[in-house]
Parts: sequence; structure tokens; C-alpha cells
Amino acid sequence: MGWQLVRRTLVIVLGAVLGGLIAGSIVRAIQIRDGQVGLARYAERLLKSEQQLTEDMEQVKAAVDGDGLSFCSDQELTLMREIVYRSANVRDLGRIRNGHLLCSTNAGRLSVPPSNTAPDLSIGTTQLYIDGPLLFSDHARGFVANMAGVSEVINPLVFKVLDAPPLFYSVLLYDRDTRVVVPAFGHAAPLSSDQVIAGRMVEKDGIFYLPVCPEQGMLCAVASESRSAMLEGNSGLVLGYLASGALLGGALGVIAVLIYRRERSFERQLRRAIKTGDLTLVYQPVVDLDTGKIVAAEALVRWVNDRGETVKPAALVSIAEERGFVGEITTLVLGKAVEELGDLLATSDFRITLNITAEDLMNGRFLPQLARSMLAAGVKARSIGLELTERSTVNQEAAIQALSQLKKAGHTVYIDDFGTGYSSLAYLHRLDAGAIKIDRVFTQTVGTQAVTASVVPQILDMASKLRLLVVVEGIETREQADYFRAAGSGILGQGWFFGHPVPAAQLMKLVQQAPETLLTT
Repeated sequence: MGWQLVRRTLVIVLGAVLGGLIAGSIVRAIQIRDGQVGLARYAERLLKSEQQLTEDMEQVKAAVDGDGLSFCSDQELTLMREIVYRSANVRDLGRIRNGHLLCSTNAGRLSVPPSNTAPDLSIGTTQLYIDGPLLFSDHARGFVANMAGVSEVINPLVFKVLDAPPLFYSVLLYDRDTRVVVPAFGHAAPLSSDQVIAGRMVEKDGIFYLPVCPEQGMLCAVASESRSAMLEGNSGLVLGYLASGALLGGALGVIAVLIYRRERSFERQLRRAIKTGDLTLVYQPVVDLDTGKIVAAEALVRWVNDRGETVKPAALVSIAEERGFVGEITTLVLGKAVEELGDLLATSDFRITLNITAEDLMNGRFLPQLARSMLAAGVKARSIGLELTERSTVNQEAAIQALSQLKKAGHTVYIDDFGTGYSSLAYLHRLDAGAIKIDRVFTQTVGTQAVTASVVPQILDMASKLRLLVVVEGIETREQADYFRAAGSGILGQGWFFGHPVPAAQLMKLVQQAPETLLTT
């Protein structure tokens, strides 16, 4: 009996160990696969940036070649300065004749053309200097492209914005005729010309390199990330899950590790998306029910993760709040909204509302950051409304103080999802909010016999006595729109009846649309 017990124990232990080892291998394989998917997406971003730079350089050259003005005349120098001013990538522009630079936007006409130096690479009629001397300073150097009559100095920070550690970039010059590849910017990539041109992922000394070259153009890119970075941050819990896998024979351990890996991958992807600005915004119109005019819009964040899945806003905000970085999302949304709709906000009474959280209220850096962003865009405080759920104001004393500062700065504060949390007449009076957004659960009761339907007139009456702006959420039918339009003057409506959330460009078109078309949809 004793030997049988030993054998059974050995079989169980062996099965558990084998299951743990299999679970560990699967987990790491998934981590590496996810890392490689992220690396491929980063490489695509690099390639798009390079293609944009190449197009900009070609457009600048075409504009100078076709200006029809006398070579290096005052008129041509003025035109070239205007071209440089409008360009995002070109910092100096000059004219070349017989291999000599005769004038540039920074140096003007040159009485003594500078001596020619050997380029780092010649591609056709284009001579490229990776770290060439610049005329306006004895110590300034930069990337220079001399192209058959035109010399362009490229912004040295054009690729720096692509930094996204632990992902790293390398930019290389590529001569298609000779198949020569020369390093130009970024981090060193120890790949041969053939490996770069082949475009296949290579691992060297624990680092994955993924080269990409466009079908046309003179620039290639290499995206890189270390194996350790792909596996970073999971070792402790992986061991814990492996222990569970050992206890459960490996099978349950694999399931647990996969669940953990997905959660960690989600957080890691989200942090990277925030850092690289890959979260996007859509805007849901807010309509004046009296006139049908779009007077505001709510900015809503959208994100497609590395697997191509559209993540629900509630899910990404929830994990960001849980892990303590939701303020980064708020800052990103604020910056994008001001950037995309700054002109509209600065030249009209239009208002954008942003969702903020309790963490934002408690963050002493939030209000200064808000003020700096608006000042940079020329947007006044009244153009940015801030929405808080009732749950975010459960800490009354702290909320009252923070909301008072926002109101003094000139912002309208909205209590979102009104009626579903902690509201009362006295509570709203103490918060000193400027507006309420009636939750969709009340909107849906219009025209029904539901008990909550009788609450709606009371809410509207309370808001009128407190002189609060009212926004009704979730309007999906004409009957609902007509009910609230007849309920009182100045009520605003938001919902699918007036339009789904749309990108900034489409919102601008809707704002210009005739008001009556929204009320007769």
C-alpha cells in the first residue's frame, strides 16, 4: 500500500509539474505573439510617417520648381519662406545651380557659395547629408536633401516624436538601384541591407527587429522591442498561476494564466495607446429643442486595441481608474478636443463637454492643465463644459471645493446621469452645479405608465427653480423630443434621434446644417 501511495503521488506531482511547464510555455508564447503584433503596428506607424515626409518633400520641391520666378530673386525667396512657414517638416529651403547653393530662406542670397562636400548617399540626382552643416550657424547640423535645383533641410525632430519606449525606431536611407541601406536616425539596428530589404522579423541578442520599406521612396524603417520588454511585469503573478496550474494539473493553470495575460495585455496596450495618442474622439450632438440648432457636443473616447477589437469606453475608463491613470485619458481627451474643434470653439458660442472623474477633481494638476490647453488654443472657459457622474461627487466636501474652482474659472459643470445616484435638492444647491443631464432611464418612460415617468416633471421643476441648464439624454424618438420641447424653454436634447457620435469633421458639417432638419428627422 505504501508503494502504491508513493506511485500515485509521483504521478500527480509529475502531471502537475508537466501542466505547469506547459502553462508557462503557452503564457510566454502568447506574450511574445502579442508583443510582435504591437511591434508590427508600430512599424506601420513608422512607415506612414516616412511616407508623409517623402510626400511633403516632393510637394515642396514641386512648388519651388513651378513658381515661375527668377532664380533666387527677392520674390522667389519670399515665396520659399512662405512654403517653409506652412511646412511641418522643412526648416530651410534653398536653390542649387551647378552643384552650388546660391540662396536659402535662412541665409538669403550667398555671395560666396559654400564648398561642396561628399554626401552620405546619392540616390539618382538626390544627394543626402544625414548630419550636414547648416548655413545659419557654425555649429548647427541637420538632415539635408539636395534635389536637382532645390535644397531642403528637414526638421531634426520629425522622427523624434515616434519614440514610444519600450518600442524603438530606426530610420534608414535606401538606394533601390544599388540595394544600399545607410542608417540615418534613431537607434542602431544591427541588420544587413538584405535583411532590411527582405522585410522579415529578425531576433538578435534578445531583441526583435521588424524592417519595413515602402514600394517607392528613399526611406526604410526598423521597429524594435526586446524580448524582456514583451515579458516585462508578469513574472511574479505568472509564477503564482503556475503554482495553481501545478495544483490543478496544469489545465486550470493555463486558463488562469490566459485570463491574467489578457488583463495585463489590456492595461499595457491602453497605456501605450494613451502615450502614442491612438485613442480617438467622436462627438455626440446636443440640440436646442426650441430651435433645432446644434449648440454643443459631448466628446466621447474610442479605442481599437491591438487585436482590432473596439473597447467599450466604460471598460477602458474602469481599468484606468482601478490602476490609477485615468487622469491621463482625461488630459488626452482635452487636448484632442481642443485641437480638433479649437477654431469652432474660439469663434462661436459652441460648447464641448468632457467627462471627468473623481480622480480628476482631486488632482491638483488638472485645473492648471485645463487652463494651459485652452490658452494655447485661444478657447475660453465657457466653451468647455465638464461632466461628472453623481457617483464622482459622493465625497461632498472635496467635490464642493473642486467644483467651486472650476466654476470660478468660468466652466459650466454638469451632473451627469442625474437621478440615478445621490441627488437631492439640498445636495445640488451645495454643489453649485450649472447643469444637469437627465439620465436616459427617465427619457424612456415618456409616453408610458412607468412609475418613474411621474418623476420627470418634478426634475424639470426643480431644475427651473435652481436655474439649472437641463440636457435630456437618450432621446431616440420624435415623441420624446416633442415631450421635452413642450416641457419648457431652453431644454437641450441629446440622443440617437439627433445623431450618433461622429468624428470632428462630420460634426462640423452637422453644425452648419439647417436647424429644422434635426427636428424633422
